[in-house]
Amino acid sequence: MNFRIVTFLTLSLIVAALLTGQAANADVLVLKNGDRITGEIKRIWGTEITIEPEYSDEFKVEMPAVDHIESEREFEIEFQDGRSLVAQLNGADSDGNQIIMAGEETVAVPLAEIFELDEPEDDFDWESHVELSTAFNSGNTDSSNTKLRADTTVKFSDHRHIGEITFFHENLAGLTTKEQDLFKYDYNWLFRDPWFFSTQLSFEQDPIIELESRVILSVGIGRDIWDTPRRELSAQLGAGAQTEEIGPASTQSGVLTWSLRYRQDFFGNDLELYHNHSITSNISGRTNTSYKSTTGLRYEISDRFFANLSVDFDYETDPVDLAENEDVALLFGLGLEF
Repeated sequence: MNFRIVTFLTLSLIVAALLTGQAANADVLVLKNGDRITGEIKRIWGTEITIEPEYSDEFKVEMPAVDHIESEREFEIEFQDGRSLVAQLNGADSDGNQIIMAGEETVAVPLAEIFELDEPEDDFDWESHVELSTAFNSGNTDSSNTKLRADTTVKFSDHRHIGEITFFHENLAGLTTKEQDLFKYDYNWLFRDPWFFSTQLSFEQDPIIELESRVILSVGIGRDIWDTPRRELSAQLGAGAQTEEIGPASTQSGVLTWSLRYRQDFFGNDLELYHNHSITSNISGRTNTSYKSTTGLRYEISDRFFANLSVDFDYETDPVDLAENEDVALLFGLGLEF
């Protein structure tokens, strides 16, 4: 037989096998009217199932229209009662309930009992945001606030790295009243999920109020209360040391630290609510307790761009001499997610 013909037939068989394998591994939504939608299930959130067929972009299907799901892949599943597991969706039983197989155990439940479903996270995952926010006031007093913020979260197996950089400048009646630069780094080791050891390092400066530097290093323990692609909540408590340079003076203090991070998606993933705060309380040296928080909403404009509305609140019981106890800023901006 001609070598070219043999080569062509071999390649054709390989391609056919690959296509057959892809079709066999595809997910299927079986609707109550008998229609079948074949593709890749991306998520279930509330009462909507998102699927991406080969022939179009992903779209949503209302769960009440779906009879059952057929898939050989594993998913992270959370039920309406709060239970969660990693399992496959293997069609329906004779009573019309969804068959769910987790390891060697098989159960059948109404499809509507599934509140959230996501593809399992990879051992390596990362997410970053960069946003520019501003606020302007004019009239009796002209003022402006500008904040440039970037954050990155990198997850590798049981290790998580969270970095954040903020540049916050404020002008009042033509005078610069704030030039705050803030850097934070948080390392988490999930030694026994959902518990983790943490190491936090932060650096802050604002030469306008003669805060030349404030460096805090602490270690502690934390817990992931929620940790899914649609909802995250973690808290951690630690202890460490703080070094401050205020004008020509330098002080060292022992500190207790508390941090909380919260994020949740609504309306699929179009709207995100987030709140992060930290508390640092001196237990030696200069007497002071500081509280910093950022609360905001991100609205997804496209797959990469979002609009952001945030409220920043800073409070210190014994601030630097040239600073006020309380600082609040309402900011609106645009950002990039990747």
